[in-house]
Amino acid sequence: MSKVKTALLCLAFSAPALPAAAAEDLQKIYADAALQWLDGRPEDAAGALKYVVYRSSDQDLNAAALRDLAVLFAESGKNAEALAYLAKGEMLSPGDFYIHFEKGWNLLSLEKFQDARASFEKAVMLTADQDLTSQARFGAAVAEPDLGGPSDAIEELRSVYTRYPYLLSPSAQLISANLERLKKRPHALNFIKEALTYDPRNIQAELDLARLYEDSDFYVPAWQTYYTLADMEPGEPFFAQKEKKLRKYVKGKLDNLLYWARMAWPAHREPLPVEAGPKVKVGLYADKSGVPSLINNFSFICATDFRLVDTRLGPIAEGRGGMQWTVSYDEMNRVYQVRDSMDSAAHTTTNSLRIVPKAAGGVILIKNPELPGAHGVNRSDKEVSGELLALVREKGFWLINETSLEHMVSPVSSRLSDGSRLPEHLKAIAVTVRTRLTRLARLLSHESREYHLCDSEHCLPYPGLQAESSPSSEGALATKGEVLLSGDSLAPADLHRACGGFTSSGVSDGGRPLPRLTPFNFYAHTVKGPPGELLCLSEDKTVSSDVYWTLLLEPKWIENRLNRTHKVGYLKALVPLARTPDGKLKSLRAEGTAGTAILEGAPAIAAALGSGALRSGLFSIRPVFRGKYPKFFLLRGIGTGDGNGLCLLGAGGLAKARGAKYRDILRHYFPLYKVGKAR
Repeated sequence: MSKVKTALLCLAFSAPALPAAAAEDLQKIYADAALQWLDGRPEDAAGALKYVVYRSSDQDLNAAALRDLAVLFAESGKNAEALAYLAKGEMLSPGDFYIHFEKGWNLLSLEKFQDARASFEKAVMLTADQDLTSQARFGAAVAEPDLGGPSDAIEELRSVYTRYPYLLSPSAQLISANLERLKKRPHALNFIKEALTYDPRNIQAELDLARLYEDSDFYVPAWQTYYTLADMEPGEPFFAQKEKKLRKYVKGKLDNLLYWARMAWPAHREPLPVEAGPKVKVGLYADKSGVPSLINNFSFICATDFRLVDTRLGPIAEGRGGMQWTVSYDEMNRVYQVRDSMDSAAHTTTNSLRIVPKAAGGVILIKNPELPGAHGVNRSDKEVSGELLALVREKGFWLINETSLEHMVSPVSSRLSDGSRLPEHLKAIAVTVRTRLTRLARLLSHESREYHLCDSEHCLPYPGLQAESSPSSEGALATKGEVLLSGDSLAPADLHRACGGFTSSGVSDGGRPLPRLTPFNFYAHTVKGPPGELLCLSEDKTVSSDVYWTLLLEPKWIENRLNRTHKVGYLKALVPLARTPDGKLKSLRAEGTAGTAILEGAPAIAAALGSGALRSGLFSIRPVFRGKYPKFFLLRGIGTGDGNGLCLLGAGGLAKARGAKYRDILRHYFPLYKVGKAR
């Protein structure tokens, strides 16, 4: 007897025992099951749903409970049980797309490839919706390598790849895998690069790219890719070992072959206007926790003449504008050395040093900083205004820039807007950025009292003055001094990249409203693509991964991360537990052969699933098995960021599509705040 038939018999002859009074209101039991699921108790929810299925004669209620049960069992890797409930659901709703779509994925996990393909093909015939049709064809393509072979799978995938923009990255990833099976490695390389073009956060594509480069004897790009992975995940020894092994093939200075931006001369040759607003100290080259990285060597060019000041001895040297000087730490003698433009020793000290342009608002270009031991920190050259302090620390120094806060607004706005040239969009971002920077500078945001702000995402990424554009500069100037206020106080001006339709406070950007949250309703919501009028959706739908994204993650790397702290063994399932009322995942259960781990909070979940891979907490997750263990986990997600405050892409949509002015944009995302001047 098959597993599915056995499960159907169990369903027919066993029902959970609940008090008789509970049967009086099956709708309430069903609603309570949804609350139990949201609360992180999927097993309790499944028990209540089974009871509803056993006792209810309401076909609509039965169909809803059956679909919810199928989703819960599929999420936990119990595919035969999921199919049993889907079979009963098919009797009630034979024309339901989702019944056949879900049958396809569960049959795929049971390695019944012929039946899986038939279910996906049946699903395609039951809808004219392009989102659903493409998702079903994508599922059929996953089954095809075990039926018609890699070539047929590629043809099936091409139909999705060329017609449906919201599955571009995973489709390219699977095309690459099938080309590799056909021993067409150069073509496989091209498609895995395409996967990363369409979704730069596709961590699995990055892993596949590194392996393909190495297998193709492209050692330098292989080293670059493994370096990137090691920088993203310093705790993964495999990446560090690969990077070290391949380093021997790299000629010249390693940093020059990476993705750090280098500048020959300052972009700003003239001093910036002296601002009357607040001055702040910014910790440069900070890590994700907001702590500046230890630097042991850097060069600098002042656009104007400057003074070099020893913080204990006073002024010790002067230099001319446009000349490159170097500051380095001599580990053998435990001293700090300054060399002038002729590479002659200008000063040796054990004290901190200040570089002070003689002209107020003078610009300093920091070049080629060496950050030994730093991970996940952008080492690009950086242009700053004001004074630069090389603050002595053990075996190196921190770089701290004392500057006008207003000078930071334009470059930060430009970077956050992706180079937008829409004036009202940039003004809205400028006001939000100014508010956030001013507020953070007044708070105790860092353990160290040496600086107020940092240049990482801990505060706001500050790329340097060279990142500003003429439109961003005009936007900052047009809103000079304007901030968001809550009463007489600065507002917590949060921002995120793409809300996907609704911000966390419920502001609509034209998204598809979330249905009443149940296991199936939420899952179906992530399967559907975005509506065409969504404000944060670009006109070029091929760059839509910020808004709607799909990842195929192999369990090996998730296991590696988890086993360093939790010892779960081989992964069997990743079961979503508690969610917020708007669907964001709060906790996740990792079930393995050696144990179970509960991951609490967005940072822990993101760290386990892949550094930087998760764009938001609004996603569904499903294991797809091969044998006893998952072959990959399928994640379908919506939005980028936490959804709080200003939606950066949505603000651009408001400015472009509706011609909204910047105050209207700010009123849209911050209805409780007003624009005013900071005291």
